[in-house]
Amino acid sequence: MMTSVSRISSDLPIPPGEVLAEEIEARGMTQLELARRIGRPVQVINEIVRAKKAITPDTAIELGNVFGMSARFWMNLESEYRMTLARNRKSKELEANVKWLDEYPVKTMIRRGWMEKGLERTEKLQALLYFLEVAVPEPRAYQQAIGFQVPETVSNRVSPGALSVWLRMGELAARSVETADFNAVVFRNVLTTIRKYTKDQPVEFLPKMSKVCAEAGVAFNMVKELPKSGAIAATRWLSEHKATIQMSLKQERADSFWYTFYREASHLLKHRKRHRIVIEGLAKELENSDTDVEAEEYTRNLLIAQENWREFCGEGRFDSGRVSEFARSIEIAPFIVVGRLQSEGRIGSHELKSLKRRYSWKQNHAATPLSASTFFQRTPPE
Repeated sequence: MMTSVSRISSDLPIPPGEVLAEEIEARGMTQLELARRIGRPVQVINEIVRAKKAITPDTAIELGNVFGMSARFWMNLESEYRMTLARNRKSKELEANVKWLDEYPVKTMIRRGWMEKGLERTEKLQALLYFLEVAVPEPRAYQQAIGFQVPETVSNRVSPGALSVWLRMGELAARSVETADFNAVVFRNVLTTIRKYTKDQPVEFLPKMSKVCAEAGVAFNMVKELPKSGAIAATRWLSEHKATIQMSLKQERADSFWYTFYREASHLLKHRKRHRIVIEGLAKELENSDTDVEAEEYTRNLLIAQENWREFCGEGRFDSGRVSEFARSIEIAPFIVVGRLQSEGRIGSHELKSLKRRYSWKQNHAATPLSASTFFQRTPPE
């Protein structure tokens, strides 16, 4: 998706009063005579001629009767005049606000094909406004519009402009996906199906993942992370019946990718609130709320049933062979098991490295947010 802007210069504003004055003169009238013909004070005619007063619909009809022109002709003159004045006014405001460009990842947007090349600074700002669908260039305007605010605790580390662009790109990608109405029962079944995809390569599982999520009312998409956006993933409701899970690869570990996905999914199932946006990665202190603790526990059980995990850990054997055998028995990738063992401190962070995996974007990734061909699995991790 590329945002571009048309190069349209504002015309010189022509007051309808100038045309009215010409018509009065062409007919050998005076302003007083015209005023009498339409039954208005002469001051009204004089103020219209001097562009001090707008032509109203009633006046337009009256002028049409006198001059044999349609009322629409006079209203169009008035409308175009006011629109030109507003366009010129907004153009000056745009020039005064180009400083806000520095708050957005414009160069990255151009490089990824999200914005047209070769624009002037005011044109870039206008393109950003079109892209974000806002009229205010301040970076937080988009976030406020969708009901989210960057916490003060991370405001010095996160770029509101970068976060807005990343969220907006995910929104555009999600809106282009046709989905069924959200159904929690169907989505739970989908999550069971998706567990098996952890064993596949991204080129295989991404299209399938997107398809089955859409069937449950969830638009899943991947948008490459932006510098200082701070976000790892986001969950939000686009409408009463459509949700979206948006992810980046800020964390390249494959187990983190899947854990994050299921964590976001759990928010849709456990904490369904209209228009609530959950963004993971902005601040650790935000991830200690009761809802997040509940989501974390639910996520663990979605990936590995508690009874299976308890039995496996009870054996106390965490070598490569046993971990792989256990993963096969529950139809999940071994790196998921390794990631959980490490997060619980049962093994060290450098153990079982041969079972770990990483996902990465190809260097020349496509502009389209979700594209299996741009996303690959590297093994083992560096």
